[in-house]
Amino acid sequence: MIAIDVFGDVDTRAAAQAWMPLGMPGRLAPEEGRLVAALRQCATLPHLVGWIAGSGFESAPALLAAGAEVLPLLGNLPRTVAQVRTPGDFFATLHRLGIPAPEISLAPPVDANGWLFKDAHACGGWHIRPAARAPAEPGPGVYFQREEAGSAMSALFLANGASAVIVGLARQIVAPLGRRPYVYRGCVGPVTLPSPQAAEVADAVGALTRHYGLRGLNGIDFLFGTDGIRVLELNPRPTASLALFHDVIAAGLLAAHVDACADGRLPDPGDIPPSANVRGSEVVFAPARGTVTPALADWLAAQPDCHDLPAAGTPFARHDPLCSITCEGKTPAEVETRLSRRCEAILSQLGDAEPR
Repeated sequence: MIAIDVFGDVDTRAAAQAWMPLGMPGRLAPEEGRLVAALRQCATLPHLVGWIAGSGFESAPALLAAGAEVLPLLGNLPRTVAQVRTPGDFFATLHRLGIPAPEISLAPPVDANGWLFKDAHACGGWHIRPAARAPAEPGPGVYFQREEAGSAMSALFLANGASAVIVGLARQIVAPLGRRPYVYRGCVGPVTLPSPQAAEVADAVGALTRHYGLRGLNGIDFLFGTDGIRVLELNPRPTASLALFHDVIAAGLLAAHVDACADGRLPDPGDIPPSANVRGSEVVFAPARGTVTPALADWLAAQPDCHDLPAAGTPFARHDPLCSITCEGKTPAEVETRLSRRCEAILSQLGDAEPR
């Protein structure tokens, strides 16, 4: 496996045969020149079947297409990503398919109360804010969505263009970060839904798979409330909940993703056994700017539940992701409590970070 990303975390580099940078230091956006150059280098290696795009390409279907010309893209077509991330197209599709979703508007609502501003070209909830605080000149991909109550959840599924198998359901950890009210922090799963709502999720996944011809690992985010589900978005790529379910299939979910994309093979639902334990994953965000000292880097690396490890000397700004943690337990509530305590323990070590 070769990793191409903008972070170059210590454990990512250790797990990969090679690592290549996708962007400039301090910038999270992927760069076309770096991606194409890295994929050209990968294309010279033996036995490489293709590449898998993660998050960060929501606003860049042209970048996906440029990469696909160099090395086969194992996932959804760039035009599919563009359709899914065009709010007018996507929410009209949900309506035609009979999939429930919150009301949206492509124009600012006359009364902003009870409405949210969103950007379909962004991810992680960083873009979500009250409609009253929308930018004066919003760019492409923006829309307004009526705020609704409910638990934020997601479904990870494998698809082959015609049918799909749900891998697992997760409860999302969403909380304010500074002035951003709905930042994605992590997820806990598997979780279960009552049979009627579970059927709604399965129906939505099947209908979206057939309409868009989805392939490989995908995810939908939705609200679960007393009156059913409301679909918020479709992520046409492997999602963060992969960390919870990566080993539910004997050969691994990435191998299943490749099989689904290459020849349409999907696992039998009976081959995805219920998990004995619940897992959780959460991102730890820095409360202030600083630099990772050698002592802090060593301490983080020594924690068995710590991942996405920064190297010594890595600068970080206020609210930058510092690392992530994983925990296990018998119930979602137990896991969320453990995650919260571990986040506090890690943040207590930031006295060893050099201020900037």
